[in-house]
Amino acid sequence: MTETYPAMNLLLDFCVIAILILGIWLFHWPHRAKFGNLTAAFALACAAALVLYRNGSMHPNILLISLVIGSVAGFWVARKITMIQIPAMVAFQHGAGGVAAFFLSLAELMRGSQHLGIVNEISGLLGLAIGSLTFSGSMIAGGKLSNKLGQAQQILPKHTLLVLANFISIVVLIIAAIIAPMESRIYLYILIIFMSVLFGIIFSIRIGGADMPVLISFLNATAGVAAAFCGMIIENKLLISCGATVAASGSILTHVMCKGMNRSLYRVFVPVQNISSKKKISKTDTTDMEIIEPETSHPFIGKDNFQKALGYAREAKNVIIVPGYGMAVAQAQFAVIALSNILLDMGKDVKFAIHPVAGRMPGHMNVLLAEAGIDYDLLKEMDEINPDFPKTDLSLVIGACDVVNPAAIAVDGSPISGMPILHTHESKHVVCCNLDGKPGYSGVENPLYENSNTTLLLGNAKETIERLVEDLSKPASDSDASSNKMDQKNPLDLAVAALLSAQKIIIIPGYGMALAQAQFKVVQLASMLESMGADVKFAIHPVAGRMPGHMNVLLAEADIDYDKLYEMDDINSEFKQTDVVIVFGACDVVNPAAMNTKGTPISGMPILMAHDAKRILICNFDAKPGYSGVENTLYENPKTIMLLGDAASTAKDLIAALN
Repeated sequence: MTETYPAMNLLLDFCVIAILILGIWLFHWPHRAKFGNLTAAFALACAAALVLYRNGSMHPNILLISLVIGSVAGFWVARKITMIQIPAMVAFQHGAGGVAAFFLSLAELMRGSQHLGIVNEISGLLGLAIGSLTFSGSMIAGGKLSNKLGQAQQILPKHTLLVLANFISIVVLIIAAIIAPMESRIYLYILIIFMSVLFGIIFSIRIGGADMPVLISFLNATAGVAAAFCGMIIENKLLISCGATVAASGSILTHVMCKGMNRSLYRVFVPVQNISSKKKISKTDTTDMEIIEPETSHPFIGKDNFQKALGYAREAKNVIIVPGYGMAVAQAQFAVIALSNILLDMGKDVKFAIHPVAGRMPGHMNVLLAEAGIDYDLLKEMDEINPDFPKTDLSLVIGACDVVNPAAIAVDGSPISGMPILHTHESKHVVCCNLDGKPGYSGVENPLYENSNTTLLLGNAKETIERLVEDLSKPASDSDASSNKMDQKNPLDLAVAALLSAQKIIIIPGYGMALAQAQFKVVQLASMLESMGADVKFAIHPVAGRMPGHMNVLLAEADIDYDKLYEMDDINSEFKQTDVVIVFGACDVVNPAAMNTKGTPISGMPILMAHDAKRILICNFDAKPGYSGVENTLYENPKTIMLLGDAASTAKDLIAALN
């Protein structure tokens, strides 16, 4: 029996390690990555359970409380965190791993390093140092990624010498801790922690811009190394194996990121001083680029840019979409997928070009697009798709700058010099849907914006793409003339035309309807639309009035058919199939800012998804913010027709016009 238990323990350890490696291996395929993540998490849970089963716990109550607190905190973070915050959260998690490593190492060393073997003691000291520097370096990285700290490189005088001196001091302290008397070692441990934390800070602050994904990958590796050393000090095979696996995967990812940047690891960690260049590229041929002085303004920003871009999209046979960090900021990934689906339905060849450092962490763009339901076969890595750009009719850049910046291959001495880029400039036409024409994360001006084959659509990427989706969904003649029609017809005529052609209509009542006593006219309008063959429903938001059930009572007063009243959760899924939404005196309950803008009185509040409809009629007294004071972005939507004035009078005018 004594021989059976060690053999069984070894078998269980191998099973856990195999499950962990399987989970990491599944990350190779985007559609299997989620299952891979769950598999790896299951392996770590099994490892923790095995350790507790074999060793027991002196304080199970403390252990249980810690597990509950950690689980609740993790669940809360997972629910609250947005995709844009994922890079900073990953950095924070690496830091948390570093904290766990140096606390465990410190506890084991303090319990009596004189009873440890020399290998165990050295492992504990290395775990102490590496865990501490992982913690401080990760906090710096998280601060940069969350914009709490300056994102640019912070290079101190004699920075490399400071890093080297700090490193040597840590090595000297570790050696001293091995040979010093036991009673004085606590002071050396504290010094090791302090110097390692300082090392992580000065090591990380001079890494910024496009090199941040490399830092994140490297810190992933150091967290794994620290965990492996912790496993060695407590002689736990599972912790050693899991830590080594994480360290290996982080090291491989670091190599991939360096390759994507065309940097050596040394050059990332010891960057050259930034040399700002004011010159730009006028030619798109990367083999013979001419450097010229920049123009005073973008010559290709004109009033007809959107129509030009729309025309390119209609005429193109093949399209390459290039997502970037700006797409993540604008939360435009769902609109981008909708656009790609429309282009595919039009018979076009559509691909997505993924640069390895397009986001703030490795795989950022893949995760965002997977969240929006991308067909994984459309995703192409940089090396695979770059030869296709010269044969491409249209490259659509969405929130990307540095990864398509020709200055990387034409200007020396900049933070991105030598970095491989996506060769969008070689396409027949390039449309850039960016917030503005300013430099990207690296601070290097992008000459792509000045090229004669580039069209800039500046502004919120999500709104731009949604407008492209809407116009591409129409016949070309209707789309081209839409802006002229808007100018030639008054809003009432446009509203009547939309209602006459609508098959499905949703009416949204609000407090403004109550103020105007417009409920009778609204119900009369609904009856008229039904008599014309339209399917009419009322969408009721639970806080649309000043008290629960306010809208239901008002509409009941006007003899509404109760079967036509639908609560928010029941009707929100129908807005995408709705031809016209009519809003009477409602603002906050249909305000998309509740979903898209943080820190406002309505942030996070569920709303009626009126903006998903094909056409929106706003029958409000004015276009001012609602009760919350938050500006309503729905009013700026190109699908919206504003009918301002007394709601009862507007309803009466609509009834008369329809008659």
